[in-house]
Amino acid sequence: MFTESLKEYPDIVGIACEGSLTDDDLYGIHILLQESLASAHQPGLVVDLSRFTGYSDPETFSEYVRIDIIHWNDFSRIAIVGDQKWMELGVAVASFLTRAEMRWFDAGEAEQAVDWARRA
Repeated sequence: MFTESLKEYPDIVGIACEGSLTDDDLYGIHILLQESLASAHQPGLVVDLSRFTGYSDPETFSEYVRIDIIHWNDFSRIAIVGDQKWMELGVAVASFLTRAEMRWFDAGEAEQAVDWARRA
């Protein structure tokens, strides 16, 4: 599941993912991104994956990649927050799908991630 976070910042879209994401979750994320982008030009994006465990199936992962491609130029900076060090490698790979500057932050660095994403 996912929840919108960081609503107090008009220049950032915040998404917190928990457990396994389904197609319905990704549809909701896509709607949230569309609505947020309608009111802010190239905001920062902060994605908290500290409680994320994966995707419900391979098709859901494919949908995630499709959404990334659709929004590849929509954000100024993308901060990924998580506990697993392997996410740093994932950020490096995902950076090929976007023009936005990307950076990985440890779960204890959530505030630094927000500050970094806001400095576009």
